[in-house]
Amino acid sequence: MDRYDNPYAGTESQVLKLVEGLRDSGWQIRFAVFRSTDYSLSNDFPVPVDHLGVQSLSNPGSWLRVYQYARDLRAEGYGLVHGFFNDTSVICPPMMRLAGVRTVISRRDMGYWYTSKYLRALRQTGRWVDAVICNSQAVAAITSEMEGIESKRVNVIYNGYPETTLPIKVQQHRVDDKERPVVIGIVANLRPIKRIHDLIEATAGLISDGHHVELRVVGGGDQSPYLSQIRSLGIESSVSLLGSQADPERHIRAFDIAVLCSETEGFSNALIEYMRCGKPVVCTRTGGNPEIVEDGVAGYLVPVGDVPALSTYLRMLVNDPDLRARMGQASYAQVRHRYSIDTMLTQHIELYTSILSGRDRT
Repeated sequence: MDRYDNPYAGTESQVLKLVEGLRDSGWQIRFAVFRSTDYSLSNDFPVPVDHLGVQSLSNPGSWLRVYQYARDLRAEGYGLVHGFFNDTSVICPPMMRLAGVRTVISRRDMGYWYTSKYLRALRQTGRWVDAVICNSQAVAAITSEMEGIESKRVNVIYNGYPETTLPIKVQQHRVDDKERPVVIGIVANLRPIKRIHDLIEATAGLISDGHHVELRVVGGGDQSPYLSQIRSLGIESSVSLLGSQADPERHIRAFDIAVLCSETEGFSNALIEYMRCGKPVVCTRTGGNPEIVEDGVAGYLVPVGDVPALSTYLRMLVNDPDLRARMGQASYAQVRHRYSIDTMLTQHIELYTSILSGRDRT
């Protein structure tokens, strides 16, 4: 990986589950990062972490360092490297192939980070990629189109989550319960691409219309622009910015309605977490979201940036506790078996094995 900040972010959490699963299945694992972080230096990762000290794509020394590492891997009997994030996807395929090591790369978003420089590099080095793993059909389509990778090398493996062992009781209070507001919640980092300002605006409209609601935002980042918006709307007492949380599910359980209003999503861990907790969902119709949320069954899909539509569906759910309960139960039923760690791990192992054995998966 380019870097590993913490085990709570979407990609990092899935990498952690994958590494643990492979280790427990008897695979020999080494984990490497181009750039160190406090977490990667902490010895908390389940296998030792190699720190390569790679900083820049334009530095020939970076390419040499990866090649030297590839030769070390090959000498120790490793035959396959799986790379995550941007710089890793550029440098590893040609350098690993030069040393006799196969390469798989992952794509987990809709390419919001693509630049002309990256795309030129990826189209060149992609010829040495043995397979691409995408976490949704939407991500697979954009990856194949933008990076020029044939569809036969692109594989969709959905994220995996622990199996729930106890039934989740979907609790919804009645609309005439004046003691507690209807809690609207979102789990997302405080970044413009997550469009949390849309949800704050929609919440302010509900409050202005006399609805007894509270907004809770779980996610790290710079709070200042959101606090400024909240103050300007006069809704300070009804909005809580809770920051990054090690156990977001604990907060999700307290939501009555769960929201994701991002501009783009590859495959949203937050949506799965919402639905595993039996929450009705309102989310934007973008990326892999429609693959997860069945519109009108587990929740509602809205166009990106359409605050009136977001407000309309929130209002419907705020006013109808029975609808919230039905959609919450449908959410839980949809994800309970579809996205398991065992399925995710098995599909990775099948792909790795086919590449190492030279089998044609087409």
